Amino acid sequence: MSAKDLSTKNKNPKPVDNRKYIRLNVVFPVEFQFIDPETSGSISEIKQGFTRDIGKGGICLEVNNLEEGLEQVIKDGKAKLDIRLHVPLSRPETKAIAKIAWHEKIKSGYPNKYLLGLSFVQIDPKDSKRIYFHATRVILTPAIIAVFFFFLILGLAYFYSIDFKTQSENRKLVEELSRLSTKKSELEKRLMDLDKENEAVGCKIVLNEDKIEKYKTQIKDLEKIVGDAKKKDRLIAYLKEDKEKAKEVIKHVLYQRARFNRKMGKLGKENIYLQDRVGKLSNQRISTEDNLKELLSSFNTVEEKNISGMYKWIKNHQNRRTGLVMSYEGDKNLEEWAFTYDQSLACQCFTLMKDQDDAKEILDFYKNRAETSEGAFANAYDSHTGKIVEYNVHSGPNIWLGIAIAQYTKKFKDEAYLSVAENIGRWLILLQKQDKDFGIRGGPKFEWFSTEHNLDAYAFFGMLYKITLDDAYLEAQNRTLEWLKKNSFNRLECRINRGKGDATIATDTFAWAIAALGPQLLKEYNMDPDQIMDFAETNCLVTTDYIRQDGENVKVTGFDFGKYEHLARGGIVSTEWTSQMVVSFRIMADYYKGNSEFNKASYYNKKSDFYLSEIEKMVISSPSKIGQGQGCLPYATQDDVDTGHGWRVSHGTRTGSTAGTAYTIFAKYKYNPLALE
Repeated sequence: MSAKDLSTKNKNPKPVDNRKYIRLNVVFPVEFQFIDPETSGSISEIKQGFTRDIGKGGICLEVNNLEEGLEQVIKDGKAKLDIRLHVPLSRPETKAIAKIAWHEKIKSGYPNKYLLGLSFVQIDPKDSKRIYFHATRVILTPAIIAVFFFFLILGLAYFYSIDFKTQSENRKLVEELSRLSTKKSELEKRLMDLDKENEAVGCKIVLNEDKIEKYKTQIKDLEKIVGDAKKKDRLIAYLKEDKEKAKEVIKHVLYQRARFNRKMGKLGKENIYLQDRVGKLSNQRISTEDNLKELLSSFNTVEEKNISGMYKWIKNHQNRRTGLVMSYEGDKNLEEWAFTYDQSLACQCFTLMKDQDDAKEILDFYKNRAETSEGAFANAYDSHTGKIVEYNVHSGPNIWLGIAIAQYTKKFKDEAYLSVAENIGRWLILLQKQDKDFGIRGGPKFEWFSTEHNLDAYAFFGMLYKITLDDAYLEAQNRTLEWLKKNSFNRLECRINRGKGDATIATDTFAWAIAALGPQLLKEYNMDPDQIMDFAETNCLVTTDYIRQDGENVKVTGFDFGKYEHLARGGIVSTEWTSQMVVSFRIMADYYKGNSEFNKASYYNKKSDFYLSEIEKMVISSPSKIGQGQGCLPYATQDDVDTGHGWRVSHGTRTGSTAGTAYTIFAKYKYNPLALE
């Protein structure tokens, strides 16, 4: 129905339409309120209507179910309208004051329906142009979409050809890393075996030399006895009985001397063999070192490219709507889940790589959008919607989020998110004060005390103190240390307990004790860091089968979640926890290098290099379009198995893990997340 037709159907016909702008059939939601034209005071509640037509000078508004009193106001034409237009895809609403140019009642009874012709009295010219532009755009959209889809199809064809090429190249790169890592780890293992054998041979030589010296001493003693016996034999020759006894002694001593001489001869021959073996071992070691150097010339380039690919894999899985990074790629049960702990690791990866914008996207979510529960952040959110998917609130993930903020603040000298970290810090202090020993529970609704959480808290409080110089954080850190000394240090076995009253072996407590407290502080409190690392290798190190993407079965040596023989599943290697141990081996190496104990520093560096090579055997090509064939790490050598700590490994034989991938990057670049660089 045209505007002219409508004007004939009411008692106050519309004036001739002399507007220079055409009307467009576009529907926008509109909120409005009748106001007194003189006082501008409201004379009705807020109502809602929808546009029928719209132009630069005014709108045609459809309104339903007006009260009888408001119908009379419309007929009298004595009111204006305070309106709010909600233009799609436009963030701020459009405000305007309008008068009623004409009206028509197109439906009577309940509900009634009116058409109101409104003329703008007061509106920002920019807003007027904006709504008219959007209305015009809606008319032109079908044609634009058709053109867009034509070029989109052309673009997609080009993109998929390029994408196929990129994925193919990335997969080849991953395969090359796996092949070279296997060879590299074999050479590194050979070096360590040679060093071990060489050390054992050296010890044997020293032991034999000690025995020779001992036998020489015993021979001298025996010779003295012989001399004494001969003297006695001469003195008591007249006593037959004594003479016979002396002869027996002499006979026995001569026999013993001969026996010792034979042993000395045998040991001498053995030492000649061992000296020759040392020479051969030395030659083998030189040859192995040469082979390793030759391999490293090509391996380092391939490794750097793959580490770069792993970082891109993490970036590619960051949702641009929420800023969150998907925790697992390939696990249908955890699809789109973003664990808060994993977000901390991803954020620290971005910080490590000086990628401030991507780090900010994660932190913006927790500062501005994330729902909280029990005064803190939930364990996991949907990476697409930002909604909570795991409502449990644990201390650990919140601490790690605070650690990520502290690392970001220090790196970029940006305190925009420091308030979030301090809120977490104050929340932890409240939890701490609820325990007589000042331990931090697993969360507000949990009664258990984890060593892992308290190690994290010790590091986090220290970071907050360094940034803010607030003594409250230093006091909290000292209280946490006292709790750790009392409840976590197992001095009898020279290791760390899993928690208060819980002597279960958990590999990450060993790694994080080194990373959070440091070797020097552990020694000061009678906890030998060397023994802690040795205990972890003795009890948690496993060698197990892993089937690579190409179907090849390889042996991988790394760290399980605990003492694996206690579990029916057998041993599994965790990429995240093994990488944590690699970081700790690096810390030990740096500590001894700083103390000029270069042999020990070399020992720990060799360990870290070997275990990192073993983990790199497990790199897989991302199976998704988002991943583009980039390399990433699965969480473990097996999927869907019990860790022994109350949770299971993710599903999917080719599930990429943000935690495993991020911690491998940390291990490569010698980054300790529990220390403020």
